[in-house]
Amino acid sequence: MGLTPDDISRLHVFLQPSLIAVVATIGRDGVPQLTPNWYVLADGKISISTTKERFKYINLSHDNRLSICIYSEPQAEQYATLRGRAEISDDESIWPITRAIVERYVSPSGIEERMRKLHTENRVIINMKPDQVVFRT
Repeated sequence: MGLTPDDISRLHVFLQPSLIAVVATIGRDGVPQLTPNWYVLADGKISISTTKERFKYINLSHDNRLSICIYSEPQAEQYATLRGRAEISDDESIWPITRAIVERYVSPSGIEERMRKLHTENRVIINMKPDQVVFRT
């Protein structure tokens, strides 16, 4: 199952604003684990920065199935849910993506300070090219 060009176009339009992505992974006990995250969408995939100490990374290391819900504020009248499998990057290629994420959410005067802090952490990028997307827009 893949996304149509129309799905991809709608997703890009909907995700253009800096909304919050609620990421769902599956814990070892089988219970979903949810976390709010910043994201960037590029080249048909959504990318999220995290550390190796976070549950979402640990969970995805055992089961790479991933669901994400991104909704409009304040009443969630519009939303998109995405499903797919995560791919994790932990080499130097993560830093341009991490910067792109930070630039979406942090004021220009705070970007360099934020990036310096992130460089001290055990960071990874979680990438997901959605297999399925459902819109309510």
